[in-house]
Amino acid sequence: MQKSLTFFAIAVGAIICGSASFAAADDANIKIQKMDNHLAVTIDGKPFTSYWFGSRKDRPYVRPFFWPVLAVGEVPVTSDQYTLVNIKKTPKADHPHHQSLWVSQGDVNGVDHWSLGKGGKGEHSAKQVHLKFDDVGSDHFVEQLNWEGKDGKPMLDEKRTVKFAVYPDGSRAIDITSAFTPVNGDVTFGDTKEAGIMAVRLATPIAEHPTITQSTGKGGVGEAGEKQTWGKPADWCDESGMIDGKPFGVAIFDAPSNPRHPETWHVRAYGLMSPNPFALSEFNRKLPKHSGDLKIEKGTTLTFHYRAVIHLGMAADAKLQEKYKQFAGE
Repeated sequence: MQKSLTFFAIAVGAIICGSASFAAADDANIKIQKMDNHLAVTIDGKPFTSYWFGSRKDRPYVRPFFWPVLAVGEVPVTSDQYTLVNIKKTPKADHPHHQSLWVSQGDVNGVDHWSLGKGGKGEHSAKQVHLKFDDVGSDHFVEQLNWEGKDGKPMLDEKRTVKFAVYPDGSRAIDITSAFTPVNGDVTFGDTKEAGIMAVRLATPIAEHPTITQSTGKGGVGEAGEKQTWGKPADWCDESGMIDGKPFGVAIFDAPSNPRHPETWHVRAYGLMSPNPFALSEFNRKLPKHSGDLKIEKGTTLTFHYRAVIHLGMAADAKLQEKYKQFAGE
């Protein structure tokens, strides 16, 4: 029987550093410009993504997110469902908390850090509070945040390190390393499917007819692909599809250093994808509730490391297994 995990020692994730498999920052001409409420990231002078760490006029601030996320040719491969649901009132839009690419978890000491509260507009939601940037370089940044508890006070500190890179084939990467340290007492990430330290919502054209692929070889088109991959362990998972007649996709890599690697996946045919090592009883109803609870002891740090790969072509075209081997060996 799978039992909940408690961490008594510091777990250190892979250090994000340069790699010969990537174009160097200068060669790829990656630049980060700091604005009042976001970081604007460009590649060769063209937009790649923006990281929203502060309030915007169109919504309450709840947690940082990347939006848009653009493939080569400035093609948007992710969707900000908040905009579609609450601003554009798009028919059939759903899940307003699916904000392109983000970090969150649905049960942190019983506090919901996944949704956007009642009505999906963010009011009265627990926040990931941006404190400061320790460093903003040409291709990376280091951010300090805290996660609010039930009383609105800090319960969990996070040091978030993000690095942007470009592969020789034009694929782009966003690495996120999140190091979590409890503020006062123990903190438990609860057993829930509404979770994923890195999560992505694919662009609507991809989600309308997605092909889901995992490192294990499991997958398929649409709901058949979801059935083969939801709740299954894998080194990586990918969703790909057509945008304006051309194939694009996003994969997420799960680092070997992560807890419960290879992690199980919360992946949906409507375009959601996230590694989720917490939802063990959700994915396997034979296990008792709370089997997936993961506790971080006071005085320790637990680290997660993921990479999102934004690529042209379908999963096989992007040679994801080769890219994963390079990532795992860093």
